[in-house]
Amino acid sequence: MAPIAGTIPPPVSWAQRNELLYVIIDVECKDIEHSVTENSFHFKGTNVLESEKKYDVTLNFLHPVNPDKVTNKNIGRCLEFTIYKKESGPYWPSLTNDKTKLHFLKANFSKWKNESDDEDEMPNDGMFINDMLKDEDMDNRFDDFNVDDDDDSDDNIPSLSQNDEDEDEKKDKDTDKKEK
Repeated sequence: MAPIAGTIPPPVSWAQRNELLYVIIDVECKDIEHSVTENSFHFKGTNVLESEKKYDVTLNFLHPVNPDKVTNKNIGRCLEFTIYKKESGPYWPSLTNDKTKLHFLKANFSKWKNESDDEDEMPNDGMFINDMLKDEDMDNRFDDFNVDDDDDSDDNIPSLSQNDEDEDEKKDKDTDKKEK
């Protein structure tokens, strides 16, 4: 669908997971209208800083999505839409079914995950850390270093300046004289 006369497509970025898509409108807007159908996403809005800039875009999805499970949040400088795929499964090679590259659409690598990342990921529920903290040996974790508090001496550390060395040599000579 072509944009309405006098409007431009907003900068849009996207990312995906096995079961969902992120569509991010990368501009701060007001007078926002949006809709999601099984096959498309439509967005319309006005730039907050330049009210003469009107945005309008329709993206035709490569595969069907679930329009009932769409959430969005206004993050201030952008609007983020979470759209669930109709069928969880392999990653889509592109967001839209357009045969040409859309100049305003790009990948959002900060949200992107590769398919292999989902398999390798451990659940982040804090269980691993909690199990470590409950470990009875945590108090003894540094015993392998064999450090005695009494041996904490800096007698054998060399001097950093020539003046210190001269003073040390003088002390050593004075000590030798006293012993004789």
